[in-house]
Amino acid sequence: MTQENIVKSIAYELAPLAANVHPHYAVTRYSLTDDDTELGSRLEGKMGTKKKLASSFLPLTPAMFHILLALADGEKHGYAIIKEVLRRTDDKVRLSAGTLYGNLARLENSGWIVESNKRPEVGLDDERRRYYRLSELGRAVALAEAERMQQALEQAYAMKLFPKPKLA
Repeated sequence: MTQENIVKSIAYELAPLAANVHPHYAVTRYSLTDDDTELGSRLEGKMGTKKKLASSFLPLTPAMFHILLALADGEKHGYAIIKEVLRRTDDKVRLSAGTLYGNLARLENSGWIVESNKRPEVGLDDERRRYYRLSELGRAVALAEAERMQQALEQAYAMKLFPKPKLA
């Protein structure tokens, strides 16, 4: 892999963290395959630590990472996840319904998220909505990906790809 390709790869992954690198990008539909899901189920009981298990799934696609981040602060239904991602990224990352629901199914099958039994009051909610929350494994995977991205960001700063932000 050439140095130019490495830089492009890092810049693409860091786009949500450094808006001045790429102001907009599209989220692809690719996410976990059935093989990845099966591997997660087999490894969960055999690996010694959650961190090792979580890091075995890295790197995540941008869509998967944004969905896990959106669920990190509590339960949400699909449309609320889409809105949260838009809000958090200042409308720079837009998840299509197909991308979202395909990823939700894969994340649920892999055990990274679970459907919640808690529901808002009947008059305040549409009964067709499904609410999701992070599982313990899903939280560990999101944390491992954030740490991986932080390391890549530190490398980009060290290579002077863009200046470090000044603390107030």
